[in-house]
Amino acid sequence: KAGWNRRLVVLFQPHRFTRTRDLENEFAKAFEQADSLFVMDIYPAGEAPIPGVTGERLANVIKEAGHPSVNWVNGDPDLAGKVRETLQEGDLFLTLGAGDVWKTGKEVLANL
Repeated sequence: KAGWNRRLVVLFQPHRFTRTRDLENEFAKAFEQADSLFVMDIYPAGEAPIPGVTGERLANVIKEAGHPSVNWVNGDPDLAGKVRETLQEGDLFLTLGAGDVWKTGKEVLANL
């Protein structure tokens, strides 16, 4: 982030149970540049759940890897509000993932 003076706030929805399981170690470090990370539950894309493979587990793996600000937000009825409370003027807000994460992004933007 050399030369970057804005914060990066990310809302991430993992895609598929198998992908989340298989890439867990990569995801643990993938968000190092994010100042604040919100993790939703996995968008299954037709896959059956895999016991122990959850968005909450992934959030914990990212925390254990040393990320200073990871928020597990699955099922939060005011997810957009929680993200908005985190945002400061000049922040870059990024939604990543599959499924309906984009809907929350639109809601956040509509209420800034």
